[in-house]
Parts: sequence; C-alpha cells; structure tokens
Amino acid sequence: MYNNMQLRYYQGVYYQPVNGGYQVIPPPLNVTIQFLPQGYTTLTVGGTVYYYYGGVFYLFTQNGFMVVRAPAGAIVPNLPEGCEQVQAGNTIFLRYNNAYYQPILYNEQNAYEVVEIE
Repeated sequence: MYNNMQLRYYQGVYYQPVNGGYQVIPPPLNVTIQFLPQGYTTLTVGGTVYYYYGGVFYLFTQNGFMVVRAPAGAIVPNLPEGCEQVQAGNTIFLRYNNAYYQPILYNEQNAYEVVEIE
C-alpha cells in the first residue's frame, strides 16, 4: 500500500489491481523500493546521482531507492512504451510519467533529454 493505493512491483514494472487483474502504471513519486532492477543506468545531473530504468528516476536514500521527478537535463538512452507525442510550436516531445523528453543525438546515438515545458 502506498497513500491508500495498492501497488505491485516486479523487476522495474509497477502494477495496480484492475477488474481482477493488473494494469501497468507509472510509479507514484516517493515510492521506495529496496533493489533496482537489472539493467538500470546511473546518471549524474547537477552533481546528483540518479538511477534510471524504464522511464523512472530513483535517488538512493537510507530506506532504499525512491522514485523522483525526472531531472531537467538528464539524457537517457531509451524510453518505455506508452510515451505520448506532444507538439509545442514546431518541436515534438515525448511525454511519460509527467516528464517531457526531446529526442536528440548524443555521442552519435539516438537519446532523449529531459526538458521543462511551461
């Protein structure tokens, strides 16, 4: 239970009970897990170390790894399925879990940078 919401977690994926089954959901902010899933990426943004997996950013705390907002300026190699395309002016962004990502080339590879849109 988290804030009166029943959640399940398995290998980096969060689930919520729905009609006798489960539906994949983005995790709520501040949920804490004890272990990161295999394949996570470590990123440093503004001097802070973040852990990234499947569209979710974590910070290490004394209680485990806590889900936090995507930090502006973070560059990630991939995004999970279910991202929504959003157009602002002539630019197309991808939105996932209330964060906006701009597709970029980083080290000659496709990547995504977290941006703030107002």
